[in-house]
Amino acid sequence: MEPFSHVIFWENPLPTLCFFSFGMCFISLWIRKSVWLWGSFLLLAFIFAFQSHIASWLSLIPVFILLFCHFFLNKPISKSTRYILFGIAVLVSFALAAQFLPDFKDWKVASSLNLGPNSHPYNLWLKFDKPFIGLFVLIFALPLISSPSQLYDVFKVAIPMSVIGILIMISLSWSLGIVGWAPKIPIISFVWMVNQILFVCIPEEAFFRGFIQREIYNWWGKSSSAAFGSIVITSLIFSLFHLFWIAELPFLFLVFIASVIYGTIYQTTQAIESSILCHFAMNTTHFFLFTYPTLQP
Repeated sequence: MEPFSHVIFWENPLPTLCFFSFGMCFISLWIRKSVWLWGSFLLLAFIFAFQSHIASWLSLIPVFILLFCHFFLNKPISKSTRYILFGIAVLVSFALAAQFLPDFKDWKVASSLNLGPNSHPYNLWLKFDKPFIGLFVLIFALPLISSPSQLYDVFKVAIPMSVIGILIMISLSWSLGIVGWAPKIPIISFVWMVNQILFVCIPEEAFFRGFIQREIYNWWGKSSSAAFGSIVITSLIFSLFHLFWIAELPFLFLVFIASVIYGTIYQTTQAIESSILCHFAMNTTHFFLFTYPTLQP
């Protein structure tokens, strides 16, 4: 079979249904935050994950730990209890995102693709463990946009800020030799975009901006210095998070700057949709117009 083909989804109905259900679990939160709605999709995702061996029954343990932590973090609790639950949630989330837990398996849908001249070979994986880092933050902690007027108010601020952020990142990436000009429409474009928005940008922004940055900001008193400190500390953590994939200093510097941009947009709008928009627009610009993932030396 070719490195990638749409046929792979028809030939593998169980993992396809697993990730379809999981994606609908996220989408449903903007339709109606009902446990019967998102919970039904999540249950279906796990049933298909078990049947396709993407997850085992033991995978439910870290998921229930995260659910427990985020549920009680949004209840009246003491500061010490809050710190403990926060720490547990962060540790479990990092274990899931770094794939330290053996009870989940990724689904590779594209292998060793060359997406441009002098680009590193690219593999596209759908991950069932990592998205959980943001799911329960969205469910229990974050207010989501529920009307066109809210969407307009947020995006009229977020869009120009995102454009400026993307131009900054393009300039830095180009000057550091990380990417080159390489416009393209790869065969995996649709699947890549779905994976990016549902299983990368939404959960990462919910976890880093909607959870870590928001918690630090609240702890430090919701001042301008607290806003600055929460953005910087969250961006340092976000950069360390990417050590699991690429440990090169120029790349980590770019990750830090990107995180500062996302964090600033979130802090300005106080809407998680704004940083999700910027993150997705940044990654999409990189994917379609520049070397992806990076230039080879």
